[in-house]
Amino acid sequence: MKTTTAVLVYISFPLLLFWWGWFDWWVALPCTVALAAFFWKVIGLEKPISPPQLPYYSLLICFALAFVWTYLAGVGGFRPQHFDYFKHNLIVNNLVRYEWPVRYSDGTYLCYYPAYYLPPALLAKWLGGISAVHFYVFGWTWLGLTLLFQLLHRIGGWTLVILFIFFNSPEAILLIYEAFKSPHTIGYTLADLWTNDHTIELIQTPGGLMFPSHVESFTAAPQHALPAWLATGVFLECRNECQVQNLECRGRKGFTVYCLLFTVLLYWSPLVAVGLLPFIVFDYFRRDHSGNSSSEKQHFHYSLLTTRYSLLLFISLPALIFYAGHVPLHDVQGWWSSFLKTPHEYVLLATFLMIEIGFWGVVMWFLKKKNAISKEDFKLSLAALIVLLGLALYRYGHFNDLARRASLPATLVLCWGIGKGLNSLKITGIYTNIVMGSFLFICCLLPLKHHLRWLTKQPYTAIVDKKITDFTPYPIHYLSRYHWGEFDVVAQYLGKANSWYLRYFAPKLPQKPKQITRAFYYWKSTFELSDYEKEALKKYGATRLYIKFFDVDWDVATRQAIPKAVIHFKENPPLEFVPTVFITNRTLEKLSWGGVDELATKIVQKISLIQPSSFPPGDEVQFDCDWTLSTRAKYFRLLAQIKQALPSATRLSATIRLHQIKFYRTTGIPPVQRGMLMYYNMDDWKNIRTQNSILDLTVAGRYADYISDYPLPLDVVLPIFNWAILYRNGRFVAFINHLNHKDLEQNQTFKKALQINQYIALRDTLFRGLSIRRGDRFRIEESTVENLKISGQTLAQEIQNTKVTFALYHLDSLNFTYYEKDSLQQVFQTFH
Repeated sequence: MKTTTAVLVYISFPLLLFWWGWFDWWVALPCTVALAAFFWKVIGLEKPISPPQLPYYSLLICFALAFVWTYLAGVGGFRPQHFDYFKHNLIVNNLVRYEWPVRYSDGTYLCYYPAYYLPPALLAKWLGGISAVHFYVFGWTWLGLTLLFQLLHRIGGWTLVILFIFFNSPEAILLIYEAFKSPHTIGYTLADLWTNDHTIELIQTPGGLMFPSHVESFTAAPQHALPAWLATGVFLECRNECQVQNLECRGRKGFTVYCLLFTVLLYWSPLVAVGLLPFIVFDYFRRDHSGNSSSEKQHFHYSLLTTRYSLLLFISLPALIFYAGHVPLHDVQGWWSSFLKTPHEYVLLATFLMIEIGFWGVVMWFLKKKNAISKEDFKLSLAALIVLLGLALYRYGHFNDLARRASLPATLVLCWGIGKGLNSLKITGIYTNIVMGSFLFICCLLPLKHHLRWLTKQPYTAIVDKKITDFTPYPIHYLSRYHWGEFDVVAQYLGKANSWYLRYFAPKLPQKPKQITRAFYYWKSTFELSDYEKEALKKYGATRLYIKFFDVDWDVATRQAIPKAVIHFKENPPLEFVPTVFITNRTLEKLSWGGVDELATKIVQKISLIQPSSFPPGDEVQFDCDWTLSTRAKYFRLLAQIKQALPSATRLSATIRLHQIKFYRTTGIPPVQRGMLMYYNMDDWKNIRTQNSILDLTVAGRYADYISDYPLPLDVVLPIFNWAILYRNGRFVAFINHLNHKDLEQNQTFKKALQINQYIALRDTLFRGLSIRRGDRFRIEESTVENLKISGQTLAQEIQNTKVTFALYHLDSLNFTYYEKDSLQQVFQTFH
């Protein structure tokens, strides 16, 4: 398969995934037929003249070079990744975890350029899941980059490939200037320039005006860079072929391919499509006025109205419908003159135009003067400079995204023009050689620095600390954590819940509305509700209570299992309740097999004795036990015997820990009708290095993907309690309930430690009834509203059964005081 055809297939394939995954069949099917018909029409035209195929050793070099670039740039997370991979990794994570189209609990949908991410996400859905998606992202990017290097070699040889890798404007001149005027020593300045990603003063003009180098673009934004380079490469090759034989049918084929490139780019990056459009228009008018006869012109104009162009318009409609539902953005935009406030900023803009555009204009003029490039190639390069000038005069986006992305086709056209000129240039003057060599060396300095830093442990100043799998608990909304206070960063990835796309064009997924029962746990030895607690039950719409009746623990003196902390009812529960029994694991360890049946009988009898007289026996009893592999058999038998002893209509439920979800094939599935997922106490509280043993979303992310596969119907309970854990010499001493950050921050006896959530005692003291020594450490653990809401959203997505009890642990007036008004109501509302 020729390289050009392979590139067209590569950039068009994600469209099929998008249509069939994100649209109803009546949209996907016609678009698929249109794309297939278009490819048949293009391939059916007369074959163009093409350069000879690359020899095998050249293919291997392109293959290896693409691998090195992909690996060192951090694609897939096998190396440190640029800060922008917070976005990339989170998008890929959501695409794998959620059904397509990706919809969130607030009704919005993921509305972003999907093409780059879809193939690896679909492969992960089919094979390997979230843990394998790193390899698919790497392979997909590697394939695209390999095709690019092959394409560059075909149209410009190794000169163009090398120039592409190191291509940049001579911005290093400013770094050299900064080094000379620096008051520090040369050694210090050079070390500073190496260590830090200096944002040149020029780039600090309002909005960050810049045209990034190729290596920077690939490092931070492969979803824009890859399609831009591939499409521009195909454009340049088709243009060269049309110049070989100026036949009308070849011209039509070239223009048809250009239109396909523009249409496909809408799915990859609309801003890149904007940057390619001027070259398509330029090439059309160039051929239209190249001496064709009147009849040829009429035939060419008529071809614009033929079926193939109607098909392209039809293919683009799903993208337009999809993007039309985007949440309105208040992006900064306007002419640069409206952002420049001081004469100094005008000087910076003029300097930018001279360095980024003027210098390349001088180079192209020099190559034209030496007859190193043809008149037509010079015009195309001049068009690229005009495009860059236009992008430098108008700003769009908080980070001037228009200039960064739409400039990619123009910079590659310039790179191609210079490479073509260098290939044919024959310079005899030593002075000219020195000038050209020095100029190109300065242009290569910054890309060379980036390539060299790739080989270090700190290739970027800001490095992502989360891989794709680490984002499992989070929806796209989590990005706000990394851009807080700047602007509504999440809005640029969301579509409106009431958009036409969702209402009329998105696939009609099977509706599985959840019947949600709101509940609380009550975990005290005396049942007596305060007025505040009664009001809370009404306020949050709770209709069920899980009341701990007693604990079952092993008594060393009598060598038998006995009930402890038996509840005393001072009043009747105001609503439906479920008796809950906590069984310690050591009870099962000590219990003989012969004692299991006897214990089952005693538990059932004890429950019936405690049951309030005015309440009939409930239809559910729940058991809470963190069983292990060694006690699994006894626990499961105990549950089976209890089930036999209870009325037949009574169902059993059991609490399930996260590790029992993930490893259920090993830990076993208890013989009950339902499981109550305890989405808390998920890390080792004894370990002083633990950050938050109650609710740590990073830890939860290691298990969340397995929830949907658990064989039992699941209910869920989230924590609303907090405590502090006291450590002395790194060892656990005690729990202190209802102690929070504010309590320690306002006490001068303690200071904030470097470790997250930890405080250090500065002197011996008596605190909360405990004798505290100097150096003791407190770790505050709590469940923030933000983490509770994220957890609710995740669980609503993962739990598959339609009838779900959503509970909070536990009902206590003190617990409510740590949450602002209506914040817990928001937590309940996230689960729907």
